[in-house]
Amino acid sequence: MSKSKIVVRSIKERRFTQIPIDKIRVINSRTRDEEHFKEVVRSIAELGLQNPIRVNARRLKETGMYDLVCGEGRLEAYRQLGKKHIEAEIVNISEDQALLEGLAENLTRAKKNIIEFARIILQMHERGMNYNELAKITGKSSTTMIDYIALMQKGEERLIRGVEEGIFSTTFAMKVIESTNGDIQNFLMNAHLQGEIALRHVGSITKLLNERAKKGLPNKDMTIQKWQAIAKKKTEENKVFVAEANVKRNDAIHLKECLKTLWEDIEFIKMTDELKNLPKPELKGKY
Repeated sequence: MSKSKIVVRSIKERRFTQIPIDKIRVINSRTRDEEHFKEVVRSIAELGLQNPIRVNARRLKETGMYDLVCGEGRLEAYRQLGKKHIEAEIVNISEDQALLEGLAENLTRAKKNIIEFARIILQMHERGMNYNELAKITGKSSTTMIDYIALMQKGEERLIRGVEEGIFSTTFAMKVIESTNGDIQNFLMNAHLQGEIALRHVGSITKLLNERAKKGLPNKDMTIQKWQAIAKKKTEENKVFVAEANVKRNDAIHLKECLKTLWEDIEFIKMTDELKNLPKPELKGKY
Protein backbone atom coordinates (compact mmCIF):
# COMPACT_ATOMS: atom_id res chain seq x y z
CA MET A 1 0.00 0.00 0.00
CA SER A 2 1.40 3.40 -0.97
CA LYS A 3 1.70 5.86 1.85
CA SER A 4 -0.92 8.63 1.75
CA LYS A 5 -0.62 12.12 3.19
CA ILE A 6 -3.27 14.58 4.31
CA VAL A 7 -3.08 17.45 1.84
CA VAL A 8 -3.82 20.99 3.01
CA ARG A 9 -5.32 23.09 0.18
CA SER A 10 -5.44 26.87 0.08
CA ILE A 11 -8.77 28.70 -0.38
CA LYS A 12 -7.85 29.47 -4.02
CA GLU A 13 -7.37 25.78 -4.72
CA ARG A 14 -10.69 24.77 -3.18
CA ARG A 15 -13.82 24.47 -5.33
CA PHE A 16 -17.31 24.76 -3.82
CA THR A 17 -20.62 24.28 -5.60
CA GLN A 18 -24.19 23.10 -5.12
CA ILE A 19 -24.60 19.47 -6.22
CA PRO A 20 -27.64 17.14 -6.29
CA ILE A 21 -27.94 15.02 -3.16
CA ASP A 22 -29.01 12.00 -5.22
CA LYS A 23 -25.65 12.19 -7.05
CA ILE A 24 -23.68 11.53 -3.84
CA ARG A 25 -22.90 8.05 -2.61
CA VAL A 26 -21.52 7.12 0.82
CA ILE A 27 -18.64 4.65 0.48
CA ASN A 28 -17.62 4.28 4.12
CA SER A 29 -20.72 4.80 6.24
CA ARG A 30 -20.15 5.41 9.97
CA THR A 31 -22.42 4.91 12.98
CA ARG A 32 -23.92 8.13 14.35
CA ASP A 33 -24.92 9.31 17.80
CA GLU A 34 -28.67 9.91 17.43
CA GLU A 35 -28.79 12.81 19.88
CA HIS A 36 -25.95 14.54 18.08
CA PHE A 37 -27.62 13.89 14.72
CA LYS A 38 -30.88 15.46 15.94
CA GLU A 39 -28.89 18.55 16.96
CA VAL A 40 -27.28 18.69 13.48
CA VAL A 41 -30.74 18.54 11.83
CA ARG A 42 -32.08 21.27 14.14
CA SER A 43 -29.04 23.51 13.53
CA ILE A 44 -29.24 23.17 9.74
CA ALA A 45 -32.99 23.76 9.75
CA GLU A 46 -32.58 26.99 11.77
CA LEU A 47 -29.21 28.35 10.60
CA GLY A 48 -28.48 26.58 7.33
CA LEU A 49 -25.33 24.65 6.42
CA GLN A 50 -22.34 26.27 8.12
CA ASN A 51 -19.71 23.80 6.90
CA PRO A 52 -19.94 22.33 3.38
CA ILE A 53 -19.48 18.61 2.89
CA ARG A 54 -16.58 17.27 0.82
CA VAL A 55 -16.98 14.94 -2.16
CA ASN A 56 -14.55 13.19 -4.47
CA ALA A 57 -15.02 13.51 -8.23
CA ARG A 58 -12.34 10.93 -9.09
CA ARG A 59 -14.88 8.36 -10.38
CA LEU A 60 -17.61 10.80 -11.53
CA LYS A 61 -17.21 10.04 -15.25
CA GLU A 62 -17.16 6.30 -14.58
CA THR A 63 -20.12 6.07 -12.18
CA GLY A 64 -21.97 9.35 -12.58
CA MET A 65 -21.70 9.76 -8.80
CA TYR A 66 -19.65 11.81 -6.37
CA ASP A 67 -18.11 9.80 -3.50
CA LEU A 68 -18.55 11.37 -0.06
CA VAL A 69 -15.26 12.15 1.69
CA CYS A 70 -16.68 13.67 4.89
CA GLY A 71 -19.93 15.17 6.13
CA GLU A 72 -22.23 12.14 6.24
CA GLY A 73 -24.25 13.57 9.14
CA ARG A 74 -24.83 16.86 7.32
CA LEU A 75 -25.75 15.01 4.12
CA GLU A 76 -28.27 12.80 5.95
CA ALA A 77 -29.69 15.86 7.73
CA TYR A 78 -30.28 17.51 4.33
CA ARG A 79 -32.02 14.37 3.10
CA GLN A 80 -34.22 14.29 6.22
CA LEU A 81 -35.14 17.94 5.69
CA GLY A 82 -36.22 17.12 2.13
CA LYS A 83 -33.57 19.24 0.40
CA LYS A 84 -32.43 18.35 -3.12
CA HIS A 85 -29.03 20.09 -3.34
CA ILE A 86 -26.18 20.66 -0.89
CA GLU A 87 -23.08 22.84 -0.96
CA ALA A 88 -19.96 20.72 -1.32
CA GLU A 89 -16.25 21.10 -1.79
CA ILE A 90 -15.25 19.01 -4.79
CA VAL A 91 -11.85 17.32 -4.77
CA ASN A 92 -10.16 14.87 -7.10
CA ILE A 93 -8.08 12.50 -5.01
CA SER A 94 -7.32 8.78 -4.70
CA GLU A 95 -9.61 6.51 -2.68
CA ASP A 96 -6.89 6.05 -0.05
CA GLN A 97 -6.47 9.81 0.25
CA ALA A 98 -10.23 10.31 0.48
CA LEU A 99 -10.53 7.76 3.27
CA LEU A 100 -7.60 9.29 5.15
CA GLU A 101 -9.06 12.80 4.94
CA GLY A 102 -12.45 11.54 6.05
CA LEU A 103 -10.89 9.82 9.04
CA ALA A 104 -8.92 12.93 9.95
CA GLU A 105 -12.06 15.07 9.99
CA ASN A 106 -13.85 12.56 12.20
CA LEU A 107 -11.09 12.69 14.84
CA THR A 108 -12.50 15.77 16.57
CA ARG A 109 -15.93 14.22 16.94
CA ALA A 110 -14.45 10.89 18.03
CA LYS A 111 -12.35 12.34 20.87
CA LYS A 112 -15.40 12.07 23.14
CA ASN A 113 -15.52 8.34 22.45
CA ILE A 114 -12.11 6.86 23.17
CA ILE A 115 -12.68 3.59 21.29
CA GLU A 116 -14.09 5.27 18.18
CA PHE A 117 -11.08 7.58 18.35
CA ALA A 118 -8.73 4.59 18.66
CA ARG A 119 -10.41 2.84 15.72
CA ILE A 120 -9.82 5.87 13.52
CA ILE A 121 -6.20 6.11 14.69
CA LEU A 122 -5.69 2.44 13.79
CA GLN A 123 -7.24 2.91 10.34
CA MET A 124 -5.05 5.93 9.65
CA HIS A 125 -1.99 3.98 10.81
CA GLU A 126 -2.92 1.12 8.49
CA ARG A 127 -3.18 3.67 5.66
CA GLY A 128 0.48 4.51 6.14
CA MET A 129 0.66 7.24 8.79
CA ASN A 130 3.38 6.79 11.41
CA TYR A 131 3.03 7.49 15.14
CA ASN A 132 4.64 10.94 14.97
CA GLU A 133 2.35 12.06 12.15
CA LEU A 134 -0.68 10.85 14.08
CA ALA A 135 0.55 12.65 17.18
CA LYS A 136 0.74 15.96 15.27
CA ILE A 137 -2.78 15.56 13.89
CA THR A 138 -4.36 14.57 17.21
CA GLY A 139 -2.37 16.80 19.54
CA LYS A 140 -1.44 13.79 21.65
CA SER A 141 1.94 12.09 22.20
CA SER A 142 3.29 9.39 19.91
CA THR A 143 3.32 7.06 22.95
CA THR A 144 -0.45 7.57 23.29
CA MET A 145 -0.87 6.73 19.61
CA ILE A 146 1.08 3.50 20.14
CA ASP A 147 -1.16 2.64 23.12
CA TYR A 148 -4.40 3.25 21.23
CA ILE A 149 -3.26 1.18 18.26
CA ALA A 150 -2.09 -1.64 20.53
CA LEU A 151 -5.45 -1.63 22.33
CA MET A 152 -7.32 -2.07 19.05
CA GLN A 153 -4.90 -4.72 17.75
CA LYS A 154 -4.47 -6.81 20.91
CA GLY A 155 -7.48 -6.07 23.07
CA GLU A 156 -10.15 -8.70 23.59
CA GLU A 157 -13.56 -7.45 22.38
CA ARG A 158 -14.98 -7.33 25.90
CA LEU A 159 -12.06 -5.19 27.08
CA ILE A 160 -12.49 -2.71 24.22
CA ARG A 161 -16.24 -2.50 24.85
CA GLY A 162 -15.56 -2.03 28.58
CA VAL A 163 -13.30 0.95 27.89
CA GLU A 164 -15.85 2.37 25.46
CA GLU A 165 -18.59 2.14 28.10
CA GLY A 166 -16.40 3.53 30.86
CA ILE A 167 -16.24 0.24 32.82
CA PHE A 168 -12.46 -0.05 32.50
CA SER A 169 -9.96 2.78 32.46
CA THR A 170 -7.53 3.14 29.56
CA THR A 171 -4.66 2.63 32.04
CA PHE A 172 -6.16 -0.68 33.16
CA ALA A 173 -6.73 -1.74 29.54
CA MET A 174 -3.12 -1.02 28.57
CA LYS A 175 -1.90 -3.21 31.44
CA VAL A 176 -4.29 -6.02 30.49
CA ILE A 177 -3.15 -6.16 26.86
CA GLU A 178 0.39 -6.90 28.00
CA SER A 179 -0.97 -10.42 27.66
CA THR A 180 -2.61 -11.33 24.34
CA ASN A 181 -4.07 -14.47 25.94
CA GLY A 182 -7.88 -14.15 26.05
CA ASP A 183 -8.24 -16.32 29.17
CA ILE A 184 -5.80 -14.12 31.07
CA GLN A 185 -7.52 -10.93 29.91
CA ASN A 186 -10.89 -12.31 31.01
CA PHE A 187 -9.54 -13.32 34.42
CA LEU A 188 -8.08 -9.85 34.99
CA MET A 189 -11.32 -8.14 33.92
CA ASN A 190 -13.49 -10.36 36.14
CA ALA A 191 -11.23 -9.92 39.17
CA HIS A 192 -11.03 -6.15 38.63
CA LEU A 193 -14.81 -5.80 38.28
CA GLN A 194 -15.35 -7.76 41.48
CA GLY A 195 -12.92 -5.51 43.32
CA GLU A 196 -10.58 -8.42 44.07
CA ILE A 197 -7.46 -6.90 42.48
CA ALA A 198 -6.23 -3.32 42.35
CA LEU A 199 -4.70 -1.66 39.31
CA ARG A 200 -1.22 -1.86 40.86
CA HIS A 201 -1.48 -5.67 41.02
CA VAL A 202 -2.37 -6.22 37.35
CA GLY A 203 1.22 -6.25 36.10
CA SER A 204 2.47 -8.88 38.55
CA ILE A 205 -0.61 -11.06 38.03
CA THR A 206 -0.24 -10.85 34.25
CA LYS A 207 3.43 -11.86 34.51
CA LEU A 208 2.59 -14.88 36.67
CA LEU A 209 -0.24 -16.07 34.40
CA ASN A 210 1.88 -15.55 31.28
CA GLU A 211 4.58 -17.77 32.82
CA ARG A 212 1.96 -20.47 33.41
CA ALA A 213 0.70 -20.17 29.84
CA LYS A 214 4.25 -20.56 28.45
CA LYS A 215 4.61 -23.76 30.48
CA GLY A 216 1.35 -25.08 29.03
CA LEU A 217 -0.51 -24.75 32.33
CA PRO A 218 -4.23 -23.83 32.05
CA ASN A 219 -5.57 -20.39 32.95
CA LYS A 220 -9.09 -20.80 31.54
CA ASP A 221 -10.68 -21.79 34.87
CA MET A 222 -8.51 -19.48 36.95
CA THR A 223 -10.21 -17.87 39.97
CA ILE A 224 -8.91 -15.27 42.39
CA GLN A 225 -8.64 -18.00 45.06
CA LYS A 226 -6.53 -20.18 42.75
CA TRP A 227 -4.36 -17.21 41.84
CA GLN A 228 -3.83 -16.35 45.50
CA ALA A 229 -2.79 -19.96 46.22
CA ILE A 230 -0.38 -19.94 43.25
CA ALA A 231 1.01 -16.54 44.27
CA LYS A 232 1.48 -17.75 47.87
CA LYS A 233 3.31 -20.87 46.68
CA LYS A 234 5.43 -18.77 44.32
CA THR A 235 6.30 -16.42 47.19
CA GLU A 236 7.32 -19.32 49.42
CA GLU A 237 9.45 -20.81 46.63
CA ASN A 238 11.10 -17.44 46.13
CA LYS A 239 11.82 -17.19 49.87
CA VAL A 240 13.48 -20.64 49.82
CA PHE A 241 15.46 -19.68 46.72
CA VAL A 242 16.60 -16.41 48.33
CA ALA A 243 17.58 -18.22 51.55
CA GLU A 244 19.60 -20.83 49.60
CA ALA A 245 21.21 -18.11 47.53
CA ASN A 246 22.19 -16.22 50.70
CA VAL A 247 23.76 -19.38 52.18
CA LYS A 248 25.79 -19.94 49.00
CA ARG A 249 26.75 -16.28 48.90
CA ASN A 250 27.95 -16.43 52.50
CA ASP A 251 29.92 -19.62 51.76
CA ALA A 252 31.56 -17.94 48.78
CA ILE A 253 32.49 -14.90 50.89
CA HIS A 254 33.94 -17.17 53.59
CA LEU A 255 35.96 -19.12 51.01
CA LYS A 256 37.25 -15.88 49.53
CA GLU A 257 38.41 -14.69 52.98
CA CYS A 258 40.12 -18.04 53.64
CA LEU A 259 42.00 -17.87 50.33
CA LYS A 260 42.97 -14.29 51.01
CA THR A 261 44.37 -15.31 54.42
CA LEU A 262 46.34 -18.20 52.88
CA TRP A 263 47.89 -16.03 50.17
CA GLU A 264 49.04 -13.62 52.86
CA ASP A 265 50.70 -16.48 54.83
CA ILE A 266 54.43 -16.69 53.98
CA GLU A 267 54.68 -20.34 54.99
CA PHE A 268 51.82 -21.24 52.64
CA ILE A 269 53.51 -19.36 49.78
CA LYS A 270 56.77 -21.27 50.43
CA MET A 271 54.90 -24.55 50.41
CA THR A 272 53.26 -23.79 47.04
CA ASP A 273 56.68 -22.87 45.62
CA GLU A 274 58.10 -26.21 46.81
CA LEU A 275 55.21 -28.05 45.16
CA LYS A 276 56.06 -26.40 41.87
CA ASN A 277 59.57 -27.89 41.98
CA LEU A 278 58.46 -31.48 42.63
CA PRO A 279 59.21 -33.86 39.72
CA LYS A 280 56.20 -34.78 37.59
CA PRO A 281 54.99 -38.37 38.12
CA GLU A 282 55.65 -40.84 35.39
CA LEU A 283 52.42 -41.79 33.66
CA LYS A 284 51.90 -45.50 32.98
CA GLY A 285 49.64 -47.09 30.48
CA LYS A 286 48.15 -45.71 27.33
CA TYR A 287 46.03 -42.62 27.37
